[in-house]
Amino acid sequence: MGREVIEVDWSEYVGRTYLFWTPHPWLALKAEYLFERFKREGLTAQMELDTHRFPLGIKLFHPSGWSASLTTTYWNQDVKLESSRSGRDDFWTVNAGISYRLLKRYGFIMLDTINLFNKRFNYFDIDTQNPIIEPARTVFFRVMLALP
Repeated sequence: MGREVIEVDWSEYVGRTYLFWTPHPWLALKAEYLFERFKREGLTAQMELDTHRFPLGIKLFHPSGWSASLTTTYWNQDVKLESSRSGRDDFWTVNAGISYRLLKRYGFIMLDTINLFNKRFNYFDIDTQNPIIEPARTVFFRVMLALP
């Protein structure tokens, strides 16, 4: 018995531009623009997905070992499917964190929050196993060690 081969036309376009600036030894700024376009034709459905992201961030470093970060991201997505999930959404998310560098640079202790204000949105993610954005506020604590 032979197998039928189904061809699917799949295209991905990704672009990124960024600016990182450290105007002071204690301060780092970032501005980015990311664009993703996915197109799929074939099988039973057609899909076109355009996503624009604009992260703007600031990070402060203190010589005592403490640091703080704040990143706000504007998201704009247009989804065209042959189903009811077609649509458009634009929204802002905010991520924040604080950390402490251990003595002798043996590691970090960090507390981070993703989607700080628990913003609700309609975002279509291509990879459902590895989502690019958290749909609800997420707070996590990490310890990273670098032993000699």
